[in-house]
Amino acid sequence: MPPRVTLPPSAQDARRIKRSRVLSYVLVLLAAVVFSLRPELFGDPQTQPAHALLHAWRIVAGIVLGAAALAVQVVVGVQWRKTLRHGGEAPGNRAPGDR
Repeated sequence: MPPRVTLPPSAQDARRIKRSRVLSYVLVLLAAVVFSLRPELFGDPQTQPAHALLHAWRIVAGIVLGAAALAVQVVVGVQWRKTLRHGGEAPGNRAPGDR
């Protein structure tokens, strides 16, 4: 069985991949900022009962942002592979009579 050769992405796919990477990096950066927030930044925990909620929601929001970054990469990768399988082939991959 011949080895699988993955074609380089087309110009449009390369732009989509680059944008998705930037979006993923931004989402991961936001997740890091959310995780780094401490409830003590918002006042005395004894006088504000919302501190427990803030502590729990920053964890949930950080996990959601991290999962969104991963989902962006998975969706773009699946779209690119789907395009390769269904007619998005490079001109050099076609039979000589089809060129």
